[in-house]
Amino acid sequence: MELFDKWATQLLTLTILFGGDAIVVERSVDFSSGQAILVSDKKEASRTAPTHPVGDDTRGEELYKASCVVCHGPQGTGGIGPRLAGNPVLSNEQAFWKTVYEGRHVMPPLKDALTEQQMADIQAWLKTLR
Repeated sequence: MELFDKWATQLLTLTILFGGDAIVVERSVDFSSGQAILVSDKKEASRTAPTHPVGDDTRGEELYKASCVVCHGPQGTGGIGPRLAGNPVLSNEQAFWKTVYEGRHVMPPLKDALTEQQMADIQAWLKTLR
């Protein structure tokens, strides 16, 4: 019975993520009575998204012509690769960076071929296209 008493109260931690913040709720639970006793209400921990450099569209145009035009066409109109001019992926930071870092379908990963600044410059130029 002593062993049961030692384990009758257990600490539970629930973590719920809301937009980068973690809310941690800790409770002691007495299993013999089935009641939860709140130990600490809320602790917040910031989880920040990775930041990327601000792109320069002038440099981006030259980099695009040197690295991307073969597959994505002049002015980002598409070809072997999809149309990039006006493509919603350009405004979705997570999707854009995942694609350029890891590649997608026949597109190779660019993480070892271009710097983050160069990728940001290309993205900035592509955002000027319609």
